[in-house]
Amino acid sequence: MPSKPHNKIPLLPSEWFNLLDIDHVSVAGKTIRMVTDQEQLTRIAERLGVISVSNLEAVIQANLMNGGHILHLEGHFGCDIIQECVSTLKPVASRVDDDFEAWYADHDRAVPFNRAKHMVKTTEEGEEIQMLEEKDDPEPLADGQVDLGEVVIQFLSLSINPYPRNEAYYDEEEGGVVLSSGDESKPLSTLRPNPFAALKNWRPKD
Repeated sequence: MPSKPHNKIPLLPSEWFNLLDIDHVSVAGKTIRMVTDQEQLTRIAERLGVISVSNLEAVIQANLMNGGHILHLEGHFGCDIIQECVSTLKPVASRVDDDFEAWYADHDRAVPFNRAKHMVKTTEEGEEIQMLEEKDDPEPLADGQVDLGEVVIQFLSLSINPYPRNEAYYDEEEGGVVLSSGDESKPLSTLRPNPFAALKNWRPKD
């Protein structure tokens, strides 16, 4: 019996386009190693709103589930990022390393059992729809394919610090918080001054 055709969902190329077709994943699974070039890094940095992204690499293990209709991705990515400090606008460098999991399915070919059971129960009992775990409600595949670069970029966007700051410490002589960036240190006037700074030299009268 011939298999059903894939659902036709447009797949727009991402800044790091790496296409994986579910039909090219064997029963034993497939390991994909991904690296970026400079043009891709520049476009990714623009999308994420950071100064720069470098050394972005990812390793992804793809496995089939539910008779080959569900694609399970498990991976790790790492990169170096430079962002603007939210207080001083100076560059802040950081390293990002993270693991991730994702599930995809061709819903025109098969619907995961837990998702189908959930839909029937909700319809029959009129219960409020509850969120399912991602593995029970996988994202749809686009014509049996997924852009692995887009998957990594989305998880990367969740892993970077949304409020990057330079390292800070308290300095008695300056009477407040001081930012330290490399060999340069200076008071951070935008932060609230220390309310006890004026008392540091106070002595009771005789």
